[in-house]
Amino acid sequence: MGTGVGSLWLFLCLGIAGSAAPAHFGFRVLAHRQHLDRGYPFAPGTDDGGLGYSGWLMRWKHRALRDPALDFFGGIAAASGWLALLGTIGVVAMVATQ
Repeated sequence: MGTGVGSLWLFLCLGIAGSAAPAHFGFRVLAHRQHLDRGYPFAPGTDDGGLGYSGWLMRWKHRALRDPALDFFGGIAAASGWLALLGTIGVVAMVATQ
């Protein structure tokens, strides 16, 4: 692969996905722990803290609970989750077109 625009785009998307995904997973764990500690009810399919919980956070549903710590953890998890998704889509698109 050369050093053209495609290579730079691939490098950018790998960087975005590679840094945002660990942030999403780490803050998702912190948000889930806060959720458990406060005893808030879980939406159906989100109590295990897995992908359903990620989707719940990424849709900003945690804001309805009005917990400042959960808003902080969940907000960072949501934003980094969207960035990781964007980076992953970019990587897949670049690999598919090469």
